[in-house]
Amino acid sequence: MSTGTIQELDQDECRELLGVGRFARIAFSKDGRLELLPVNYAYDDGTILIRTTTASGLATIVGTEFVLEADHHDDTYQTGWSVTVRGTAAIATAEQVESFGGRLPTSWAGGDDGVHIAITTEELSGRRARAFPA
Repeated sequence: MSTGTIQELDQDECRELLGVGRFARIAFSKDGRLELLPVNYAYDDGTILIRTTTASGLATIVGTEFVLEADHHDDTYQTGWSVTVRGTAAIATAEQVESFGGRLPTSWAGGDDGVHIAITTEELSGRRARAFPA
């Protein structure tokens, strides 16, 4: 029998957790198939910035529906959180990229033809799970 709890997060908590996270997954449809890809990201003031290549499937989220999910878990303390984002994506402007300063996301996969995509958050939801009562 589990004694754990799941707590819904409010908007401020979701934004705070997005600010400390650096890794997420984006689910989207490409060529009639659902795709799920990992991304490195940076978050600031309602905007998520990801870096990808022009040839990547991630570049196809511009102008389409997608869902981004960032999470974290701690096996030792049996806790975790997840934040789900729905929004709109566009090729980031030079001003948007500049506003992130030294906090730009880097792609673990590398590549020289990097393009930054700015995701404007429109819907945020999140949950925190604990195996034991807080």
